[in-house]
Amino acid sequence: MKAVLTPMRIILLAVLLGAVGAGFALIPAGTRLPIHWGANGLPDGFASRETALLWPVGIVAFVWAVMLILMRVAPAGETKGGRHATGVVLTGLTGLFAVIEIVTVLIGLGFEIEMVRALGFALAVLLVVLGNALPKSQPNSIAGIRIPTTLGDPANWQATHRFTGWLCMAGGVALAVAAALAPFALLIWFLVACVAVPMIAGTLYSRRLARRHGRI
Repeated sequence: MKAVLTPMRIILLAVLLGAVGAGFALIPAGTRLPIHWGANGLPDGFASRETALLWPVGIVAFVWAVMLILMRVAPAGETKGGRHATGVVLTGLTGLFAVIEIVTVLIGLGFEIEMVRALGFALAVLLVVLGNALPKSQPNSIAGIRIPTTLGDPANWQATHRFTGWLCMAGGVALAVAAALAPFALLIWFLVACVAVPMIAGTLYSRRLARRHGRI
């Protein structure tokens, strides 16, 4: 448990819960808040104050529960190998939903904030940090590109995650620029591509390496 409750994650959890408390204290009961945004960046789905404020907490609680269960049941070698990547994902997702919570509260208070752009910046930071962590991981079945070619060859794992890490960092930079400058219709595609392309490209790269060395 101590390995999970790092100072940064404690701070992010406090920010998340503090935003929830502020929302219930400052936003009048009966207020409808946005919970979904269309490709044009405008909200197209709304829910009660209670639902809108509590669903990010529910998702974070679920993610933390899954992580704690995995750390308890997985072999020590597995958790150690994926420690860097899983730590970044846990911290990043907690921070991401803290951002969603804060922006939701601010919208409920009447501030004009574009949620999609806020998410773009938050995901950009997560991608850069994840890209830095991936090369530090070792073969494991918990975090990373877990396919036969990487799990069966430590050298393939290292090369693949080094390549994927660079793509994640490049995607994070591109997404930050897009979040600042791109129109909403294009920003949605940046959000999808900057997350999906590094993982897909990393998978293809791993298979190419395996073919080159006669492993498939």
